[in-house]
Amino acid sequence: MEYEKITKNKSVLLLLIPAILAFIIAFIPTLKYQWPLSWDIYYHVHMAKLYTEQGLIFWDPLTYAPFGRPIFYPPLFHYILAAFATLLKVDPFQVARYLQPIFAFSLVLSFTYVARQFYNLRVALLAGFFLFFTSVFHRAMLPLPETLALILFPLAVYLYYRALEGDGRKFAVLGGIISGLMMLTHNLTGLIMLGVVLLFTLSLKLRKDKVDYSSLGIFLGFTLIVAALWWLPLLIQYGYTFHNPQAVIQGPVEYLIILAKTVGVPALIFAVLWVIIQIKGFNQNSMKWYEKLSRKDILIITWTLFLLILSNAYILGFSILIDRILNFAVFPLMIMAALGLEYIHTSSTKPSYEKIYKVVIIILIISAVFSGLFYALSVKPLVNDSQRDLAQWFADNGDGKSVVMSLTEGLDPVIVSVSRQPVSTGGYQPGMVKVLDRNLYYSGNFTEEDVKRDDIKYFVEQSPIPHPGYFTLVYQNKDYKVWRVDI
Repeated sequence: MEYEKITKNKSVLLLLIPAILAFIIAFIPTLKYQWPLSWDIYYHVHMAKLYTEQGLIFWDPLTYAPFGRPIFYPPLFHYILAAFATLLKVDPFQVARYLQPIFAFSLVLSFTYVARQFYNLRVALLAGFFLFFTSVFHRAMLPLPETLALILFPLAVYLYYRALEGDGRKFAVLGGIISGLMMLTHNLTGLIMLGVVLLFTLSLKLRKDKVDYSSLGIFLGFTLIVAALWWLPLLIQYGYTFHNPQAVIQGPVEYLIILAKTVGVPALIFAVLWVIIQIKGFNQNSMKWYEKLSRKDILIITWTLFLLILSNAYILGFSILIDRILNFAVFPLMIMAALGLEYIHTSSTKPSYEKIYKVVIIILIISAVFSGLFYALSVKPLVNDSQRDLAQWFADNGDGKSVVMSLTEGLDPVIVSVSRQPVSTGGYQPGMVKVLDRNLYYSGNFTEEDVKRDDIKYFVEQSPIPHPGYFTLVYQNKDYKVWRVDI
């Protein structure tokens, strides 16, 4: 088939090409390793097991022990893990592991499907291949709630766009339901999506476009109804607690490096090209620039500017993770990049330019696939055998009720997810309410009374610590020692 004809081709099979390649690439580490790739999944497996054991609850007694804490992390992903583990009679870790290629496929397909609906098949395919260079594609291989929410993100925005275009309020209803599911999956992603929707609507209003506010009301109403199924009883019972991550002040050079890593250098180059083309076109046209833009262009630009500005909020002292915020800008930037590359094709009049364009397309596709393959071949599970063996020891020998004080950051989710032994921290730090004084135990300046008060039965040591007479070494592997408190 001539590449020129792809724009008019309606074949679903062509749209599936990037998604199928993503599935194959993500399947490589899935087969290579018997455990999921991410560290975060251990906390999410813990939550899936907790729901399986105790049903619909809003309190987690096993993390941040001996106090416990309200469950401020939305539960939809955890319910999915628990449901499939129960139906298939397998461990939730294996469900998460095989979600890796499914999530990679779904995320790429969601991106390309919406890009095709906004523009055409050729733009969608280019955007899909640009996606392979991004950190979002890397995260697509991770079985996480954020990945699931990112799959839903473009679909929710697209359905709202269709509702505003007058295609029927059913799109507002369906978009609102998907938006609500995002709030039940990963609330930051859901809030960012709502920000995009509201700013897009405001932009249309400022341009004096006709805006159907009833569609916005329906969309927001169904978002609220679905989200309230879980959030409302939680907030009534426990209120809300959230601790921002530590702010890291970055300079302009460091910011640009993070931006390039997040969206990929190829996409960044062609996205900038598209912006330059648009600005040049505005200067040559007697119409006002905002009148020339189509609604979908306004959406893409608003979406991008919102997140670029938000990702610089650290300058004002706000605690944000720059790369996480920029992840949400990847979708519109991939479309910009595809449109920038397409401009070279549509504006070329010489046959030599057409050949150059086709060569660029071939290089892009090959480079994109190899970029994805390189990551898939190099990525490894973040939890090693020593940590899993340690967690299994607690599963076999722990008392199931006393607190484990791990003197290694990040080990607690592994222990609690495998063994169900209470731990002094345990993942998702922003939702903690009360925590033991870990610095006291890190320093070694604790007393027998401190240990009794905090109900600590086990200490996990990686670096040497003082060993009081009431400590008994009960387990050791090449990286860790477990000391039991015998008082």
